[in-house]
Amino acid sequence: MANLKTCLFAAMVAFTLSSCNDDDDDTTVDPGTGNIPAVASADPQFSTLVAALTKAELVTTLQGAGPFTVFAPNNAAFTAAGITSLDPLTKDALTPILTSHVVSGTVKAADVKSGTVETVNTNNDIYLSKNADGVFINGKIKVIATDVAASNGVIHVIDNVIVPPTRSLVEIAQADTSFTELVSLVLAADPAVATALTSAGNGLTVFAPTNAAFRELYKTTPKATLLAPANRALLTSVLLYHVVPGRVFSTDLPNVSGPVATANTGKSVTFNLSGGAKVVGTTSGASNITAANILATNGVVHVIDKVLMP
Repeated sequence: MANLKTCLFAAMVAFTLSSCNDDDDDTTVDPGTGNIPAVASADPQFSTLVAALTKAELVTTLQGAGPFTVFAPNNAAFTAAGITSLDPLTKDALTPILTSHVVSGTVKAADVKSGTVETVNTNNDIYLSKNADGVFINGKIKVIATDVAASNGVIHVIDNVIVPPTRSLVEIAQADTSFTELVSLVLAADPAVATALTSAGNGLTVFAPTNAAFRELYKTTPKATLLAPANRALLTSVLLYHVVPGRVFSTDLPNVSGPVATANTGKSVTFNLSGGAKVVGTTSGASNITAANILATNGVVHVIDKVLMP
């Protein structure tokens, strides 16, 4: 059985942004000879980005020697992110967002590798993945044009805004009423489960069953059975079976082949992408991923409609 690192990243060797060009993404930017803010200012599709950089007082920084690589959201990207006006956003609010789009050094399309990328926002890395549909950041932000030249670096255009996560995996679950059953069971399980979900490390992927998914499970395995002290090990085993070490985004799944190890030692899940993304438990069968790529400070959450059983 391959572990996550083997089955995910070995399948993503030779990952380059140059392969992300898509006939459907016809964004065209003429290379410039000025610095990054000058090139962006000369292109009307970046007017919101330039205004944001100005408000955050980052223009001077990006006029520096660098070199820098900027994943630049165009105006449509800001709209897609729900940012229709910069008025509510202060300099302090904009700075961590904008610096999450900047990487030190000139990283051209052919040089970009898969996996984690450090940004100049030291509190927020970004995660790249590639599949047949293109190159993505954090599972859902697509790179739509590459290698826009500047005198102090390079620009790659993206179709959404990178917003750093502010909540942990546990905080995301606690804030969503769809996960009250999951939260109650985590609290009743061995403390190792809560510890695993609050740890940072290299991040985690959690396949989170909804309340409806647990109610369906209770028809054959009553909640009282799972909560019985004698069955605490069973409950812990089931919950850890929903946790995969490392961050696996939906856009990584086409590159995953074979079983993937879970936090339940010796137990693995597989994936089936026919007719929609599914995660498959050993005895429970396929669970549909109904919402994907919910980014947390210590991992990523995918919502599923059926409890996984090892």
